[in-house]
Amino acid sequence: MGTADGEKTLYFRHRSATDREGLLPDKTWDDLNGEALFERVDRTSSAIGRQYLYSLLRYDRVSDVRRCKEVVDGFAADKALREEVRRVLRKLDTPDAYRVIELIDGEDVPPFGWPMGWLYVLQLLPFLSLGLLYVTASAWFVGLLAVSLFANLWIHYRNKSWMQAYFFSIPCLWRLLRQSGQLSQYPFARVIDGKIAGTLQALRPLQQKLSAFRFHVRLESEAALLAWLLVEVLNIVFLREVISVAKAFRLLKGRREELHAVFRFWGMADVLCSVSVLRGELPYYACPEDCCVGETFHADKLYHPLVEDCVPNSLTLDGQSVLITGSNMAGKTTFIRAVGVSVLCGKALDTCFAESFRCLPEAKLCSAIHVEDDLLAGRSLFLQEVQTMKEMLRQSKQGSCLFLLDELFKGTNTVERIAIAKAVLSALAAPGNVVFASTHDIELSGLLAGQYRLYHFCETVADGKLSFDYLLKPGPVTERNAIRIIELYGYPAEVVEEARRCADGGG
Repeated sequence: MGTADGEKTLYFRHRSATDREGLLPDKTWDDLNGEALFERVDRTSSAIGRQYLYSLLRYDRVSDVRRCKEVVDGFAADKALREEVRRVLRKLDTPDAYRVIELIDGEDVPPFGWPMGWLYVLQLLPFLSLGLLYVTASAWFVGLLAVSLFANLWIHYRNKSWMQAYFFSIPCLWRLLRQSGQLSQYPFARVIDGKIAGTLQALRPLQQKLSAFRFHVRLESEAALLAWLLVEVLNIVFLREVISVAKAFRLLKGRREELHAVFRFWGMADVLCSVSVLRGELPYYACPEDCCVGETFHADKLYHPLVEDCVPNSLTLDGQSVLITGSNMAGKTTFIRAVGVSVLCGKALDTCFAESFRCLPEAKLCSAIHVEDDLLAGRSLFLQEVQTMKEMLRQSKQGSCLFLLDELFKGTNTVERIAIAKAVLSALAAPGNVVFASTHDIELSGLLAGQYRLYHFCETVADGKLSFDYLLKPGPVTERNAIRIIELYGYPAEVVEEARRCADGGG
């Protein structure tokens, strides 16, 4: 079955197989520490809500959370209502509830796709054999009875073996339909899905069939041995369980669209509760807004939600992109990731980690923050970078892209790295695109000054200590402290002096 950590992705995997529009690239998800981000923002109360939240975060497009803003505000204002709703949602917070999506999207129909007519014949055959045996006392009908019982026994246990994967998720689907009916009574349900009441009504026959199967499961797991044995004999002789399951699955297969609607309704209700809880726990947040006239990006007191006691920074752009210089650990990459995380959560959860946040609404997230070589594929770091940036250059021509780039072309020599990086960054910063790029190559500051606004993070070395303020400052970095830092960390004196001579041009 897998773990809950893996099962939270089940709905996303099913959805992304057919819905590819706006799918966030795996590379960008990893660059933004997506799994850790999900754990940080997840306040859902059910397995289905958890799957739905994960799926929302894996798409780079505006979700229905923004459309349901009044519901989130209502939950924040009425905490008693929110807790009441969360109590209902927790009834599907079980490991088996993660498998409900497989029932909705599954292709198999038990038992083995047999026509229902044959099952009804096999169900009646023991009755018929006994009746004819009573009337004729013929040994032929003893054989027919034995064959029919053996066939029913085989079908019953073959079906039961097939059903093991769904043995407890079927009751969870029944519970989803039943509890969704309860949620649909709240006024906020019509905001989430105005048709949910009619959808649930259309699913009533399926709910009744699933209820019967739930009764069988409960008997088999909880009743005394004698009662279980009696029910099992009846199920074998007359195929009661097989026919009940077959009817339920045939109904289920014909109602997938409605079942998906109920799944989405439940998931969105849980996500809206989750967002209201999350917002209450944040130091502050902002709902994303459209840019002002001439503006292409704005963030006031932006922070990264995964960094404890993160130092906030502010930035406003009016058409230019951003080039950030500075040493390692000073905050360059964290700031760039903070931009990406707020853009993604602004679209998925209508929540940004800033006091105010404005971005181009259709900007597509593209990143190259953590690029590595691929030993198995025989690709070096430089070749991986080349292929990644080629794809970004293609995307840049479509416009409306937000590029997040960290230290381009680390895998080649300094002269060519600077030349290629300058050419690529110039091309990416075409009208309609915004680029956030970091670099150690101070030479790029002069080469890109016309297209890029220059900023830097810096460290301070004083009294034998290294410290960072993590504040974004305008202009290129003006000091070089790398040699001072290796001296501070106890490198041999001759190594430090040799490094200084080389840096000063002494060879």
